[in-house]
Amino acid sequence: MRHFFGIPDDEFIRGDVPMTKCEIRKAVMNEARIDEDSVVLDVGAGTGSISIEAALGAPKGHVYAIERFDKGIELIYQNMEKFNVSNMTVIKSKAPEGMEDLPPLDAVIIGGSAGGMGAIVDEAQRLLKVGGRLVVTAVTMETGYTILKELKGRPFSYDGYQMSISRYRKAGPYHLLDPLSPIFIVAATKLEEGEQHG
Repeated sequence: MRHFFGIPDDEFIRGDVPMTKCEIRKAVMNEARIDEDSVVLDVGAGTGSISIEAALGAPKGHVYAIERFDKGIELIYQNMEKFNVSNMTVIKSKAPEGMEDLPPLDAVIIGGSAGGMGAIVDEAQRLLKVGGRLVVTAVTMETGYTILKELKGRPFSYDGYQMSISRYRKAGPYHLLDPLSPIFIVAATKLEEGEQHG
């Protein structure tokens, strides 16, 4: 049965660890081009919401989730159990550590870099297959700028955009809009070595 992306936020066990919201996850999964046999890396996995979506969308593939905080690791395992996900490996590490021994990847999704974006993109470039996808979400302008700077001169074609989501909220007989924080999404495709774009 086909999996459709966009698990409602309240279905995840969350605690106080930041989580990528449902509408953003839909866009990220689409940009990553997750297929049923994709091998995917989620860097800065947090609650595991992105990893879980990817694992459910790639039942014949595998997902690697890197998270450095114990609270996040615990939530990822809890969500794996809740959603009956077994095609996923959790790595407790601050990226790029933990990426050294991974297999060739179809997609790398970066939701947190802890200031190490350059080294993480180095490893992503090494691990991604030609045609593989790199998707970065950034809630700050600094991170958005950093990933664009890092992609210049590398064998990637890329583009990006900013998403602003507002959700309906009932107020008596009316509906109001509750805005979520805007987010930058940069999506890149790995090219043959020697090719460059941007």
